[in-house]
Amino acid sequence: MNTWMIIRMILLFLMQLAICEICFLVGLPRRKHFGARLALAVPEYLLLVYLLFALRRYIPDGGINILREFKGIAFFGGIIIANALMVYQCFEVHYREALFAVIGGYSIEHIASRFSYILQAVFYGEKPMEPLVEFGVFDFLIPVVFALAIYYLLIQDGIRSRKISYGDRKILVISGINLFICIVLSVYEPDRGDGSVHAIMVQCATYVFAILGCSLCLLLQAGYFKEGELDEKNRLLMEMLERERDKQKLSRETIDIINRKCHDLRKQISLLERMTPEAREKSLKSISDAVLIYDSLSKTGNSTVDLVLMEKKLFCEQYDIQFSCLVDGSKFDFMDETDIYAMLGNLLDNAIESVVKEDKEKRIITLNASARGEMLYLCMENTCTSPVTFKDGLPQTSKDDAAYHGFGTQSIRYIAESYGGTVRFTPEANFFVVEVLIPIGTKKVSG
Repeated sequence: MNTWMIIRMILLFLMQLAICEICFLVGLPRRKHFGARLALAVPEYLLLVYLLFALRRYIPDGGINILREFKGIAFFGGIIIANALMVYQCFEVHYREALFAVIGGYSIEHIASRFSYILQAVFYGEKPMEPLVEFGVFDFLIPVVFALAIYYLLIQDGIRSRKISYGDRKILVISGINLFICIVLSVYEPDRGDGSVHAIMVQCATYVFAILGCSLCLLLQAGYFKEGELDEKNRLLMEMLERERDKQKLSRETIDIINRKCHDLRKQISLLERMTPEAREKSLKSISDAVLIYDSLSKTGNSTVDLVLMEKKLFCEQYDIQFSCLVDGSKFDFMDETDIYAMLGNLLDNAIESVVKEDKEKRIITLNASARGEMLYLCMENTCTSPVTFKDGLPQTSKDDAAYHGFGTQSIRYIAESYGGTVRFTPEANFFVVEVLIPIGTKKVSG
């Protein structure tokens, strides 16, 4: 094979690699003056690849196979390192994150190119192909299709949400193994030899194993990718529960102050007897209405449940929401106070947020909680005439910044499942229903 043919193959490989790694770069923040940086980084990258090619070609190996193969491994590894350097220069990422993106692209390129070779062997064998078909379909279109498929099937959600780090050590270890497998398969794979059917079948069998190996590594990468996203979600949930704990403390202090004020008001009522009948009647009604907001709440048997219901009733009064509840708070005693506050608080917060969008006469929330056998059964219904979208069984937030909202429903499910329970969200005709079922007396399982 002459030098120009080798250079053409290398340039073709670089083009396919660039196509396949783009799906890992979508959504990454760009550095300032991205266009100028890219214009400088591409020639640098090509120069480094040329130097690597020259070193591989002109450093003697003495005809020793292992040395020749080592040069091949070093050549492809050097291309990956140089490519990651180009990505690092253009995008606002750490170098290890750039390396992850390039390794992922290399894996896809390896799968796509080997699949392309198999198709060529099946449909063309050793017959010549039209240049347009060879380049347009086998060299360009197939890598594009594989890149898009991997992006939409495995990595789209994680990249768009930016909830995980490419630089996670476990991900890099798997990526490194993937890279090593791809490079070794590239160096050791057989050629078509004399072009016989047997030689072509041997080569295609090797490509099948290469595709399976790279696919497995990509799935492992995607698995750790998803695991990193779940770890981040759990971290955010724990932070949210910590904020709920602080909010609970503040709310309890506020309610205590209000209760003391109400107690003082009751003492002052006796002083109103000295007023004129008209003034006394008017003042008494005003004071009684104010106190009624707090006294109208029934005692459920659990102080934390009482606290949540009292707090949310204030909101309902403010926004003209018809709120009715029938709750046996004693059935919540086995749960941590912070979990009770967070679960009930998020349930009612979501309901309030939903019903305030309705006309005043349609703002209705009902909450019931009691024991059903050995289970705590909680059912909340609220008016909802707007369509609700679901993902993974959870209603999605209607707020614009979905990355920072929508954790309320996740926390409800997280808390219920930590006690061995379940949650079901059901849209019905003009209503939205949430049902929580938790075994009474279950100890909380962390993690």
